[in-house]
Amino acid sequence: MKKITMLIASLLVFSGIAIAAPDGTRAISTQELAGVCGDQSSPQPQIYCDVYGQGVFDGYLVTRHPKKAPDFICVVQPAPSRREVMNQFIDWVKQNPRYNTAPAADTLLRFLAVRFPCESSNMSPGKAVNKIIR
Repeated sequence: MKKITMLIASLLVFSGIAIAAPDGTRAISTQELAGVCGDQSSPQPQIYCDVYGQGVFDGYLVTRHPKKAPDFICVVQPAPSRREVMNQFIDWVKQNPRYNTAPAADTLLRFLAVRFPCESSNMSPGKAVNKIIR
C-alpha cells in the first residue's frame, strides 16, 4: 500500500499537471487527462491514467447506495483491461469535445455510463449521464 501511495504522489508531482490554482483547488480537466493518457513517451503517464481511471471507478463503486442512487455503470465480466478502457475514453473524448473543460472525473463517469450501461436498471445511459454533472 505504501508503494502505491508513493507512486501516485510521485506521478502527481512529476506529471506537470496543475492540480491546484492559486485562488483555490481545481480539478483536472477532461482535456488535461486525455492529454496525459495519450502520452506514449514513457510508462509514467500511462500508469497515472490507469490509476486515475481506477480511482474514479472505485469511488463510484463505494459511494453507490442501492436505494438512493441506483447503479448506472455495470461492467460485464470478463472486463476489458484498464488500458483498453482508458484508450476508449480518449477516443470518446475526441468525439465529445464539449466536455474538454469539465472535470475529468465527471466526464469519465459519463463515458463509463455509455460504455457499460446497466441493462436491468431503471436508469438508462442517457438519464445517468445527465445526472453526473453537479
